[in-house]
Amino acid sequence: MIKFFTNQELSHNLGINLARWKRWSREFLPPDPLGGLQSGYARQYTADQAFTVYLGGYLVGDLKFSIPEARLILLDLNSWLVEQQFYSDYTRNDRSTRDRDQNIDDYQIAVCRSADVDSEGSGFFYITKGVIADEVEHANGIRVRQERFVESAIPTGKKAASIKRAAGYRVLNISVLRNRFLTAFQ
Repeated sequence: MIKFFTNQELSHNLGINLARWKRWSREFLPPDPLGGLQSGYARQYTADQAFTVYLGGYLVGDLKFSIPEARLILLDLNSWLVEQQFYSDYTRNDRSTRDRDQNIDDYQIAVCRSADVDSEGSGFFYITKGVIADEVEHANGIRVRQERFVESAIPTGKKAASIKRAAGYRVLNISVLRNRFLTAFQ
């Protein structure tokens, strides 16, 4: 059974101002097919729609992207998020072989802006970091952290670039964000 959420539920559980939540939902989701401003029906969200709005709001509110940039980032990341099962509707599908073999615990996405002034399109490209192991050891009285991870580019149809080619980047810790979202409804 699919559970639907209202604006008030989502706003309260996620600790986001109701007016801000409604604004983000208008910006990051298509118009509600059942309701309009004066239809008398309150918008209802699936978990995936709510996560899309939450993610878009995080890009704007915390990572300080503009709304058009956040929309573009959501569009670019959508197929990767589906493939990696960050959307709940896809949890019944078989996990991809790549994830099962590497046993990735957490994902981070570097949202990079190309250093090339004349870059085509948005100028954004994305590098994922899948953390496999993160250990802290002490060597000669010094705390040493060893992290093992897999890094890859998210294909967006644009020419892939190295993080070394980025003028700057912001890190979206997508696994932590998804867990925070899910914890808000337990």
